[in-house]
Amino acid sequence: MLITRPFDSAALKLHPFSCGEPDLDDWLTRYAGQSEKKDNVRTTLLLDEQQGRIAGYYSMRTFELSAADAASADGRSRRYPVPAMLLARLAVDSDYQSHGAGRLLLFDALQKLLAAANSIGFEVIVVHALHEDAACFYLKHGFRRFLDHDLSLFLTTKDLRATFVTQDPS
Repeated sequence: MLITRPFDSAALKLHPFSCGEPDLDDWLTRYAGQSEKKDNVRTTLLLDEQQGRIAGYYSMRTFELSAADAASADGRSRRYPVPAMLLARLAVDSDYQSHGAGRLLLFDALQKLLAAANSIGFEVIVVHALHEDAACFYLKHGFRRFLDHDLSLFLTTKDLRATFVTQDPS
């Protein structure tokens, strides 16, 4: 069973993580712990409890779009920077790719961002894809490209809220 858990450096000893992107593999093993301690990134692990492995991970942090970059998102001229959240990394171990693990991680991240949007103001969620295949993954899940940065994508907080229509429990 796959479950998400906050970053725990002890999990890195379970099994070598390899997603096919050396930079993402290296970041998890060498820098995720440091970033957590410095409070500049939060990483969530997707654990396969039966196999004792990290199936994937994502990391998020606050972000600010320059006025020019914000204009590239929606075509409107902006005078001020735009508050945002950055989905900085999302990676799935090669053994778990093409089985829905990436979608599970993205869904978990977006749900956490939706909860945060109720307490913290931000207009967009930004992703900088490593390559076109990754960009297509995000496009398939509602993100849109910046007008002049093919590998940079965004999802507005308004669209995030519309995606996860909350049910009134009463």
